Amino acid sequence: MNQHTQSASPSPRLNAHSGNPVIPPYGVRPLPSSQRPTMDDPNEVYKKNAINKLLESLHGDVAVLRKNREAEMEGLFGAQSVLRQKQEQLSRGLKEMQDEKEGLEQQLQMVLMNTDVLEAWLRDNEGKTGVSKGSFGVDEVFQPCDVMSKQTLECTASDLAIEDAIYSLDKAIQEGSIPADQYLKSIRSLSREQFFQRALCAKVRAAHLQAQVASMAARGSYYGM
Repeated sequence: MNQHTQSASPSPRLNAHSGNPVIPPYGVRPLPSSQRPTMDDPNEVYKKNAINKLLESLHGDVAVLRKNREAEMEGLFGAQSVLRQKQEQLSRGLKEMQDEKEGLEQQLQMVLMNTDVLEAWLRDNEGKTGVSKGSFGVDEVFQPCDVMSKQTLECTASDLAIEDAIYSLDKAIQEGSIPADQYLKSIRSLSREQFFQRALCAKVRAAHLQAQVASMAARGSYYGM
């Protein structure tokens, strides 16, 4: 096997004159023809370069496209968040409107019911005043139900009228329209009258309240029996 290996290895060329092997210049041996570098085909080189440039351009376009798509997705996510907030606001507003509608419907029912009650009262009490329509004033529409209620109404009206008169006198003395002695005299007279009316009104209210309590007690004893 060693002999085969030695015979297979290339032997140096011999000098024709001396029989010594020929040494290449500078001590470098030439490579075999199979190991020498071969020159690439220019067409192949151009083709490879063109493909590389196309791939680089394609990769750049893909990167730009990906970046644009990411920006668009972020914008869509932001718009989706805004739309979700708007939807919540609209839902709350719709619920508030529905609640308000229900409240208004309840108020309308109350108004209609009160209207029916007033119309029924007017039908029941029409003609009880003994006068024709349109022949009485506003103050005569509602009448006290008893003597004490009438007296309470008169005392309260007198008290309020005296209060208005005192206010007018105060304004007149501030403007200098009346002398001071006349102002004091009128104030003393009105104050006495107002005190009397308020005391009378308090007594009438107490008597009226006592009468109502007695009436309620009588009705309670009647139903208890």
